[in-house]
Amino acid sequence: MTVALAIEYIPRRMMDIGVGMNYYLRFRHFVLRAGEKIELNADNQFFILVDEVSEVLIQSDFGLYDLADPTINEQSYEHQGTISIYNYAPNSTHIRFIQVIPKN
Repeated sequence: MTVALAIEYIPRRMMDIGVGMNYYLRFRHFVLRAGEKIELNADNQFFILVDEVSEVLIQSDFGLYDLADPTINEQSYEHQGTISIYNYAPNSTHIRFIQVIPKN
């Protein structure tokens, strides 16, 4: 998903779940070293992946993303809940998201 597509998608998605226009957007750019793993707590938020990145595994309550895994039949670009990001590349990798934070 591209940034432009995500910006178009997010308002529709938020309307679908009843949030309307009551949310904040935050651009998140992570740089993970080779073999590094991070976990994010996004229970009441959405992380929309805005790049196709290889040699990275992203797991969340919403699904999986790993372009190199032939057993995954659908790549998830939207993530929520506990999000684990693992860089199994031999070098540093950049991973960019748009974080959607509904206002309460």
